[in-house]
Amino acid sequence: MPIRFTKLSATGNDFILFDNRAGLFRGGEEQLFRSLCTRRVAIGADGILLIEQSAKRIVHSKPDRYAPCAMPSALFTMRYFNRDGRESEMCGNGARAAAYYAFHRGMALAEMHFEVSGDLYHAAVAGNKVRLRMQKPWDLQLAPQALDETGMEEGGFVNTGVPHYVLFVDDVEQVNVEELGVKYRHHPAFQPAGTNVNFVELNDVLSLRTYERGVEEETLACGTGTVASAVLAHLKKGRPFPMQVITRGGELTVYGDAAFTKLELEGEVRLVYDGEIELKNFI
Repeated sequence: MPIRFTKLSATGNDFILFDNRAGLFRGGEEQLFRSLCTRRVAIGADGILLIEQSAKRIVHSKPDRYAPCAMPSALFTMRYFNRDGRESEMCGNGARAAAYYAFHRGMALAEMHFEVSGDLYHAAVAGNKVRLRMQKPWDLQLAPQALDETGMEEGGFVNTGVPHYVLFVDDVEQVNVEELGVKYRHHPAFQPAGTNVNFVELNDVLSLRTYERGVEEETLACGTGTVASAVLAHLKKGRPFPMQVITRGGELTVYGDAAFTKLELEGEVRLVYDGEIELKNFI
C-alpha cells in the first residue's frame, strides 16, 4: 500500500515527515531513508522526520545540563534521520517543522511540548513562524585549536543538540564551504563523532553558511548551527541577544540570556506538499 508523507521546509532545510505513531518504521531503515532523501531520483530532502508516540513524562538523565522547564509531559516524540539514513540526536529546524506539522494536523495546540532524544522541547506556532526553546548548550570549547587556515578566526566548539565548530570569516561568500567543511567535519580534534562546521560573517547581523554532518554538504540553513554560532558570537564578540542570522534559506532569530538557559530559535516553516509513495520501489 502507498504510504503518506509530508514535505516541509524550515528556512531552507527540507524534510520528509512520516506520521509513525502506528510504528511502521523501526528506525533501522538506513538504506530506505537514504534512498528517499536522494534528490532527482526520489522525493529528495536533507533528512527524514518521524512523529511517534511519546512517554507520558520525560525524565532528564543529566538535569544539570538542561534549561529549567516546568512542563511535565510530551505530546509526541520526534526522531530525525540525516540524508545518509542514520539517526541523529537533534535537528533544530526539523523540530520546528515537526511542531508546525503537529499544530496544523490537529495533534497539538499552538504551544506544545514534545520529546527529542529523551529531552523535552517547547515550541510555539504563530502563522508561518515557529519558535523553539532549545536545551542549554554543553561541551563548550572556546579555543579547540583546530584551525589551520589563515584569514579566519576560531569561534569555538559547542554542542547545541549536535556538535558544531564555528569559524569567524571576513566574507562568507568567498569561503569554500565544501572543501573546508569536509576537512573540519573529520578533523582529529572532533573525533570520533565528527562535527558540523559553520562559517560566520559578523556584521550588523550574522551571515552563516553550514556544512552539515550526515548530509555531507552545505545546506541552506541549520537550526542548531545557527544557535551555536549565536552563542559563540555572544561569548567571543559580545554580540547581544536577540540575534538575526541570515542563511541561504532565509532569516532566523536566536533569543537568549547570559546563562543560555532561555535559548530560543525562531524562523519560518512551509508545508510544501503532501504525497504518497510506494516504499517497495526504494527497498
